[in-house]
Amino acid sequence: MIHIDALLFDLDGTLIDSKRDLAHAVRRLQQQYKSPLSSEKEVGTFIGDGVQKLVQRSLPQLPERDLDKAVDALKAYYRQHCLDHTKLYPGVLSTLKHFRLKKMAVVTNKPVRISGFILDRLRLSPYFTVLIGGDSLPNKKPHPEPIRSAIATMGLRELRNVVMVGDSSNDIVSGRAARIRTCGVRSNIGDPKILAKSRPDFMISKIDDLMRLFS
Repeated sequence: MIHIDALLFDLDGTLIDSKRDLAHAVRRLQQQYKSPLSSEKEVGTFIGDGVQKLVQRSLPQLPERDLDKAVDALKAYYRQHCLDHTKLYPGVLSTLKHFRLKKMAVVTNKPVRISGFILDRLRLSPYFTVLIGGDSLPNKKPHPEPIRSAIATMGLRELRNVVMVGDSSNDIVSGRAARIRTCGVRSNIGDPKILAKSRPDFMISKIDDLMRLFS
């Protein structure tokens, strides 16, 4: 087992299964703009690069001038329905309890306000000392700035004792650029093939596998 001082987690597809609620929000937006409706599986391929990219992928014909309005519409609906079906993946709570003496953070491309709301409602907030969202800083993953900010806020010095855990290549690329360890987790949101191509240091099939890798 490898000693670590801290774990950084992605949110969607890593800690929470939010695919259905995001798909409902996207389809509602597509109906509003009279655009073809995407399947839940297709919406899964839109997720991971922040809300603006989500809207652009959902409405590929949308004029740039209308993007902000569409983003606001998606956010407004999603805020009301973000926990209709969203749940923790199996093993999340036991894993967080196991590592409760480590420093832990959530580093996500999801907007910070809704991310905090979801963490509060699912009773995960007490486990994390830092939350960084896609709108917290000038850059989001795959840029290393969010991870570097989390590391600095937590006062971590030994980078090799920090691991970024996520289901997307963005998580792996960001972690590698920040010079920390990376662990990919297969999920029903991120594409496992793209994740594997990003060459994480470790690859797991479920979140509680972390307890066998790190101490």
